Amino acid sequence: MVTREVTAPSIGMVSASLEGSGGDWDLAILDAQSGDVVAGSAYPGASELAEGFTQSGQQLVVQACRLSGSGQSAELNVEFATIENQEPVQASVVRVETPTDDALERLLSLGLDNTEHGGADYADVVTYGFADFERLESAGLSYETVVPDLAQQTLENAQADRAFARGTANTGLPSGRDTYRRLFEYSQTMKRLAENNPKIVRLFKLKHKTYEGRPVMGLEIATKVRKNNGRPAFLQMGVHHAREWPSSEHAMEWAIQLVKGYKQGDKRTRKLMRQVRTLVVPIVNPDGFNTSREAGELAGAGDGRGGANELANLVIPYEYQRKNCRLTKANEDPGTKPREGEGDCMQTPATGLSHFGVDPNRNYGSFWGGPGATPPGGNPPGDLAADYRGPGPFSEPETRNIQTLVSRNQVVTLITNHTYSDLVLRPPGIQSQGKPVDEKVYKALGARLAAENGYINQPSYKLYDTTGTTEDWSYYATGGLGFTFEIGCAGNDPQQGCDGFFHPPFEETVAQYDGSAPESGAGGGNRAAYFKMMKAAANTNLHSVIKGKAPRGAELKLSKKFKTATSPVLKANGDTGKRRFFTDRLRTVMRVPQSGRFTWDVNPSTRPLVAQTTGRRAKGDASETQQFSGTAATTVPCADAETDQETCFNDHGFRVPGGRGVDNYLASIRTEWADPASDWDMFVFTDKDGDGSSVGEKEVVGSSAQGITTFEQVEFAAPLLEEKQKYVVRMVNFAAADPYKGTIDYKKSPKFEPARTERWKLTCTKASGRSVDRILVDRGEVANVDLAKTCRG
Repeated sequence: MVTREVTAPSIGMVSASLEGSGGDWDLAILDAQSGDVVAGSAYPGASELAEGFTQSGQQLVVQACRLSGSGQSAELNVEFATIENQEPVQASVVRVETPTDDALERLLSLGLDNTEHGGADYADVVTYGFADFERLESAGLSYETVVPDLAQQTLENAQADRAFARGTANTGLPSGRDTYRRLFEYSQTMKRLAENNPKIVRLFKLKHKTYEGRPVMGLEIATKVRKNNGRPAFLQMGVHHAREWPSSEHAMEWAIQLVKGYKQGDKRTRKLMRQVRTLVVPIVNPDGFNTSREAGELAGAGDGRGGANELANLVIPYEYQRKNCRLTKANEDPGTKPREGEGDCMQTPATGLSHFGVDPNRNYGSFWGGPGATPPGGNPPGDLAADYRGPGPFSEPETRNIQTLVSRNQVVTLITNHTYSDLVLRPPGIQSQGKPVDEKVYKALGARLAAENGYINQPSYKLYDTTGTTEDWSYYATGGLGFTFEIGCAGNDPQQGCDGFFHPPFEETVAQYDGSAPESGAGGGNRAAYFKMMKAAANTNLHSVIKGKAPRGAELKLSKKFKTATSPVLKANGDTGKRRFFTDRLRTVMRVPQSGRFTWDVNPSTRPLVAQTTGRRAKGDASETQQFSGTAATTVPCADAETDQETCFNDHGFRVPGGRGVDNYLASIRTEWADPASDWDMFVFTDKDGDGSSVGEKEVVGSSAQGITTFEQVEFAAPLLEEKQKYVVRMVNFAAADPYKGTIDYKKSPKFEPARTERWKLTCTKASGRSVDRILVDRGEVANVDLAKTCRG
């Protein structure tokens, strides 16, 4: 045991790190007076990192214990970071009215902290003080406050949790827990499950450590768990977003559910564990989660601390940290060498338009760089935006971990848990991608899941466009069927809008899991939905199978390497740059059993991304640029983007050129002016009556209403764009004084890419023998191969 007594010099964070010479160590920081755990770390092995919040003058005991192994010594370091003296910031949740696409676009352009909860005509955001409300009002958006004070809400939730714990003997969760886990408790739980059940549970560590040096841990659960025999995988994940605590609880409880069910002889559980390998990563983003969860602990969310201890979280609401802890350029010390690729969870805090880090769920490769994620630089806040996409696809260790995990396993079904909205979301995240080739299968499976938890089953883009998300990459790269579960509606009907929270009272998290939440109805909640997803993983109609003969003991390797394009990369000034390319390498391995016969459950050989026809055959060249201009003198400011009052806007009619040798596939319309305070909005209508006026026209093909900018831009493409058709640009004077100039640029058809097929590369290796085959297999098909002779050498 290694022990050290220290005193916190100020309100801030204490960080203790341990490097032992061997064995398995755990680390704790204790309050010297009460014995309460201020922070802890319980990873397997001899490296630990514990971080928590402190008060000025708080006396602490840092204690490291060797649980097993032969390591006799350890190096212990303790550091403190001060929270700078600032005025308290009141965080609130407000519901913004978004009855039109324009209103939603206007809201998303403000760079506010989007909750990812919304409905047909509203979206919820977190505000941090007067400046955020002022932005909403300046943008002409109506709103109502749903949660006036999130810090007060946290205190009330903590009180509810304590009452729930006192009044409940068995919570209905497999673990029986009655409050949210802290990061070290997840590590402890996973270690115990693996140590106590070595035949059915394997603890694994993903390749990339986080910016603060934490490992990302997971569990594999199956019968004969160490036997590599070709079973399909079902992946469960939680906490891409740090503040979404129920997402990790449900993933962790699912792991415990399987272990308990197996040990208790549950027939359904045992059958599925024979058929499917379940992978569980409860905490994808441990740096962010530890920051959020330990800040929540200040309110007494677990062990009853509170009172003055809440001060740090009232001053700076770290509890609502969303992203990881990547050091953003805005937080680097001026005059120093850029510290790209480093991290610090005590940067400029997550308040208002200042959110350090990268959003992991905007950093996956597929469609990265497109709408629904903020680029670096510019105004709104670039890399400080809540949905900052990161400097490149898969730039973050958290997303690279999941990329590797999925690429090295045949993950045929996947659930990434989030909060809050009561939604079952499927690809694509961006509407312009169109329906996936598996839409019929996807929609039907989503409906079966939604029948259990009572959530709304819909494509992700129906909430709003997002790019760089988990299941968009996993599906389009591998063909595995992945969903996002947006957990929690606080007992409301999701069709009517709900008042859920990122981490509601724990009783609500229990109800969402066990099916006692009102929206579950006759269903069994997320527990039952997870069972259905595991059953889907076992269903060979929903993936592919390779089976055949091979020398016993031979190693079979299934592989594929390909480059994938991102979206055309949006820049901070609204321009669209070139696509970027990243490489995926899919590689899975199995061992042929002694019988010499094998069955391998795999994803289809052809990626959904290339199984669809894209573009069209070019007919010629795009037309020359068209121009227009206007002035505020011909209008009056109306502070209403949706107005039909003719004195509030200018109209500019135009006709798309067409004919022999002309290929206008896309129109990009951009207007510019000098002063960001001069607020113009732009709408583009189909000019049905051909009179050059937008009055009476109903078909809007595009709109842009950013606010606090010097440009608006709309792009629309075929089939909305028709050659020889007339359109009209409406420039609305929201609060403008400057004149503007506009251009209409045309682009010809993107390269025509017909649908194509791909094959798996199947390599068989036995002693000196080796064979390579190319396997074409579609969803629901079985490919039969005979490697018994070709693989012997």
